[in-house]
Amino acid sequence: MEFIIAQIIGVIGAGLAMLAAQMREKKKYLIFYAISYGFFVINMILLKAYSGAINCIILTILTIISTKYEKKKFSIWLAILFGIIILIGDIITYNSILSLLPAVASYIYLFILLSKNMKMVRKSTVALRLLWAVYDFIVKAYTTFVLDIFSFISSLIAIYRLDIKKQK
Repeated sequence: MEFIIAQIIGVIGAGLAMLAAQMREKKKYLIFYAISYGFFVINMILLKAYSGAINCIILTILTIISTKYEKKKFSIWLAILFGIIILIGDIITYNSILSLLPAVASYIYLFILLSKNMKMVRKSTVALRLLWAVYDFIVKAYTTFVLDIFSFISSLIAIYRLDIKKQK
């Protein structure tokens, strides 16, 4: 039963992440991602994927804090602090090289939060979604994996729609 609940919760989280990629404004992007990471925390805990869960907890907090910095420069000390927290969380939950995938995704997400350039945000989201897709497949978050692939495609569509097509 836990497995089925985890899959359903994963679908909700991934759906919100897909919606985030389509946002023009970074604040809306962040709100959708904060909520989606909350669902991913539950998803990962139910699947006993603790490396993913700890990273999602950190990213939820980081996303909520970063909405306060949307109009201001994100402080360097806060970025360094969260970089260290991500590292500590991954050291604690390390069990194989594959458990580092959420860490790499978390550092990409930290970069996204520091970026004011939505083109770079969308491009970084492509890499972020691929890393999570691989991790989700490994930890048997199959519905989330499938939706990560859709989110990856959604991010590519957003790049085309908002960056490439707009230039033409």
